[in-house]
Amino acid sequence: MYIFVYGTLKKGDPNHRLLDGSKYICTTRTIEKYTMLDLGLFPGVLKDEKSSQSSPSFIHGEVYDITPQTLDILDNYEGEWYFREEIELEAGIEALIYFLKKIPAIDYDMIPNGNWTK
Repeated sequence: MYIFVYGTLKKGDPNHRLLDGSKYICTTRTIEKYTMLDLGLFPGVLKDEKSSQSSPSFIHGEVYDITPQTLDILDNYEGEWYFREEIELEAGIEALIYFLKKIPAIDYDMIPNGNWTK
């Protein structure tokens, strides 16, 4: 199964180690536009809801082929903040992505180009 990562799970970022043993497939972006928020040390993507400053964009990230065991690790890591859903990507594949469960109470800065880097 494929996972699309856009934050601290990307190559070179601090939590990429959680994908150890997973096969890198490609770098791509979403077909649909979403709102990406900078939550400080990590980003979050809103699926349908809009924040008060919403400006949807394509989300840029990386795709990995993962095992069910790795998915369990990622679910545990993402915790209560996120839910996962399958989406279509520009690369012509479908992958799971983690969306924020709800709009945070604080107005966080948006990432208007959909490409989070720290």
